[in-house]
Amino acid sequence: MRAAVVGGGLAGLAAALELVDAGHEVMLYEARPTLGGAVQTLPERDGDPAPPPDNGQHIALGCFTEYLAFLDRIGEGTSYVRRPLVLPVIAEDGRRANVKPSLTALVSYSHLPLRDRLRIPVVAARCRKARARPGETLGTLLRRLGASDAAVARFWDVFMRPALNLPVDEVDADAGLFTVRTALLGPRASSDLILPARPLGWMHGDAAGRALERAGATVHMGTRVDDLDDLDADAIVDARPPEDVEHSPIVSVHLLFDRRLLGTPFAALLGSDAHWIFDRGVLTGHEPEQGQYLTVVSSGVPELMEIRGGDLVERIATQVTERFGAAEVLWSRVSREPRATIALRPGTERPTARTSSANVTRAGAWTATGWPPTMESAVRSGRTAARLLSGVTTKVRA
Repeated sequence: MRAAVVGGGLAGLAAALELVDAGHEVMLYEARPTLGGAVQTLPERDGDPAPPPDNGQHIALGCFTEYLAFLDRIGEGTSYVRRPLVLPVIAEDGRRANVKPSLTALVSYSHLPLRDRLRIPVVAARCRKARARPGETLGTLLRRLGASDAAVARFWDVFMRPALNLPVDEVDADAGLFTVRTALLGPRASSDLILPARPLGWMHGDAAGRALERAGATVHMGTRVDDLDDLDADAIVDARPPEDVEHSPIVSVHLLFDRRLLGTPFAALLGSDAHWIFDRGVLTGHEPEQGQYLTVVSSGVPELMEIRGGDLVERIATQVTERFGAAEVLWSRVSREPRATIALRPGTERPTARTSSANVTRAGAWTATGWPPTMESAVRSGRTAARLLSGVTTKVRA
């Protein structure tokens, strides 16, 4: 079968690998000059610290089994660090408490009054069998299960917002329940943090492109396909991003300070536009000769999209130094992803991989994979779309 894949994000790459591993002739078309879609390393500029910044800090979880298998397939199975879930959370006064998947740790989460802490494991346990009501947000559901407003804002939103890219009071309750059940209430290893140790573009798009070419696929970058009928193919996976859905953005500010500020590889900040802060130097093994190289990520914040780059750097750098102490910014760079994920609000309809044409399937994290729009969802969608076309169960090559 002569198969075309249109779109070189994670979904398209996964689909192309599935098809070529099944023995099909595969052509991949990507409009950008690089592969990887929403998982990119920014073009390097003079003066950038090493390595160049990514378009945001992407974190996976231990339950992302298809995504981890994808990394293995493209030869990047050693390009990440896997750690048990420990999320340092820094309060407005500088105090630190950790989020861990254990009863003792949850009860000792000092950013909440004791009464609220004691209810966290109760609410989590109730999530096992809870059912969302029509139109219900995750925040509303959590309160219905017994969480206080403070717990929703200062505990649940801390780790659910980056996972779903919307505040808990806006995101669909079923998506939140799935995340809690899969990542927090599943086997302990499911909540492990998967932290990239190499630039995202290198360990995703670049590596996948090489793997495809080694397997015999043809990769066309910088080639836009507007009409699928123009393709000379027996079957097509349409892995282009959707145009007619609401998206939720991610904004990242990359900062090189003249001294060390953050004492952990990453942390969440309460009461700040800087939702999460990462020590990029430590995570990639390229610490600068002077100071500290940090990436600050804000999820689901359309209001930050409208702020000019210099003003945004000043705003985020000020919030970081107010929390950790005075420091000078030696270098900065802003990256914005206005279409980072779909906005998974209550009632959002997600299409399946099947289309009205038997020889065309669709793929993307935004489709109905059963998962929120994550890297895991993207890989699963690509493999599903490919299997519907090939009609065979493939054996991944070593």
